[in-house]
Amino acid sequence: MNSDPADAPYKIAYDEAVRALSQQQGVIESFRTRAGMLLSAAALTTSFLGAQALNGGGTNVATWLALASFVGLSLATLAILWPHRWEFTADPENVIESYIETTEPLSVAEIHRDLSLHMHGSYAENRKGQRQLAARFRLASALLTLEVVFWIVDLASKA
Repeated sequence: MNSDPADAPYKIAYDEAVRALSQQQGVIESFRTRAGMLLSAAALTTSFLGAQALNGGGTNVATWLALASFVGLSLATLAILWPHRWEFTADPENVIESYIETTEPLSVAEIHRDLSLHMHGSYAENRKGQRQLAARFRLASALLTLEVVFWIVDLASKA
């Protein structure tokens, strides 16, 4: 296929759309990875500090608040890790059927244009889910902090 100068602006838009979706996918995977590490840290915190607190005697309000924080954190991180429908790529079969193997195939410029617009829609839709992941991650991080504080209060009250 020869390169048509008319395609250049659409190729730039297409390349930027691909780059934006790739970056977005990296951010989402980063949230998921960090959520898994956060859940591991909470499990270690609960097992270590919780064991110390429960070995020191009965339960008190701080014990229950620490456990509630752990449960809330677990739910928030599982909501991040739960499978979600993300759209990062165009379906090759759909591209072939819609743009190439039709009665009137589109030019490369038109294909780049349409795919760029489609990818922008995917990016915008994914962005909503990305914001939800960020909010859940902030909540989980705050709950881990609270959990540690409650375990320390619990241990200090029994000392």
